Amino acid sequence: MKISVIGVVPPCPRCKYIYDLAIEAAEELGIAVEMKKLAYDADESQKYGKVGTAHHIAEWAAMEMDWSKIREIISEEWSQELDDFLMPCTKKAQENGWLMTPVLVIDDKVVFSGYVPTKEAIKEAIQKAAQT
Repeated sequence: MKISVIGVVPPCPRCKYIYDLAIEAAEELGIAVEMKKLAYDADESQKYGKVGTAHHIAEWAAMEMDWSKIREIISEEWSQELDDFLMPCTKKAQENGWLMTPVLVIDDKVVFSGYVPTKEAIKEAIQKAAQT
């Protein structure tokens, strides 16, 4: 099974955390995976659709975002507060067919985009992919 995380380089806390969760989920399920990190602006990433960061989405959609607040929230680790704060960008991306980082791809299928899902949700996605 191949799992890719599309994000920024170097990885932001969200991109790093979803990558780590995917590894943990696969290990707990006993499923061997080939993990890969992809830059959002790489040609390989763009084959899944138009991919951008929260900043790209906000700029494209002319959304007012408090970027200083985001810089306050961002630390070396992911936090639910960060995902919650960026959710308007995630929703706008989804409404308009964009993929927002972080993006989790399992066997060439986008399964999550714009937020960090729970490890249990990742496990379910891995199990579903393993059955097909």
